[in-house]
Amino acid sequence: MSDSAHISWLNMTDDDPAEIATFEAAIGASLHPVAREHLLDSREHELTPFPRIENHGDYLFGMLFVPSDTTNTKADFDRIVFAISFERVAVSVATHRTSTHDWDSLVPTLGTRRRYSGDTAPGGRFLLELLDTVIARLSEDAVNLESMVHARTEELGSGIDLTQSLEPGETERLTSKVRRRIMETYKAHGPTLAAVRHEMPAMRAVVTETSSVLGSLVNDDDRVDIKQESEGARRELFSKELEIYLTDIYIDSLNLSTLLQAVDTSITTTKDFMRQLNDDESVASNRFTGAIASIMLLPTFIVGLYGQNFEDMPETHWHYGYGFSWMIIVAVTLFQVWFFRRRKWL
Repeated sequence: MSDSAHISWLNMTDDDPAEIATFEAAIGASLHPVAREHLLDSREHELTPFPRIENHGDYLFGMLFVPSDTTNTKADFDRIVFAISFERVAVSVATHRTSTHDWDSLVPTLGTRRRYSGDTAPGGRFLLELLDTVIARLSEDAVNLESMVHARTEELGSGIDLTQSLEPGETERLTSKVRRRIMETYKAHGPTLAAVRHEMPAMRAVVTETSSVLGSLVNDDDRVDIKQESEGARRELFSKELEIYLTDIYIDSLNLSTLLQAVDTSITTTKDFMRQLNDDESVASNRFTGAIASIMLLPTFIVGLYGQNFEDMPETHWHYGYGFSWMIIVAVTLFQVWFFRRRKWL
């Protein structure tokens, strides 16, 4: 039995049925019509990436998606289509126009590690290492997104933990000056956070479905495993040893899902925080307007009161009447300023 899989790396082009024959010759089996359809229609999956793996009898057919560029905010993916038997692997990658991956160098190295023993099938090794690579690239993308979002939220300088849900009234302690500064800073970072949030559903869907594929393999689901009789004994594509390695990758995928959930929560909390700041600032502006109106109202009332020119008004004929009116105006104004400042209306 060969120790390494016969890997056929094919650059398939869309709408060229003649290349199906090359792919089928590489795997040594006729492809199911559904597999042929997916193989020839790579661009369909740019908008709806959906990882999958299926048992087609003599081979496993599947699609996996890898972020095309882990340094940007876009959820664009390279699509890997593969058919795997015990000894043969046929694989084609449809790269996105933003792809930064060197698949020509990477694919031939998959399945060549020498850390496996026993009845480990070469095809199973290839898929294991492919899944390991996919999760590694997804993790790299997620970590970059997390760092990007964390840096943006830290620069807001609010002193509030935006990785957690906001507590009621948590923004009320911020002064109007601080609120305005934060909102001005957010104008520069808001588009980046919005871009990440817009792409997050696609990213989370790919991670979730890839994790589901791993879960099926780890749980020894017959629907995603193929069997072979070898020297009177049944042989599985994924030996017990491979399943242990798969479990480790599966746990990494679950941790990755948690990380993406945290990133999503941080973005949501930041938007809620900014919305609350905007509401608080609107309330503060209304309070300020009301306070100024109140401060001006009482002195105006006093001036109007003494401007009525009635003959019997005692203060009119009092020697200290003019000073008394000014004392009332100043006292009332100072009291209101103190009162409204204490309530943070000014």
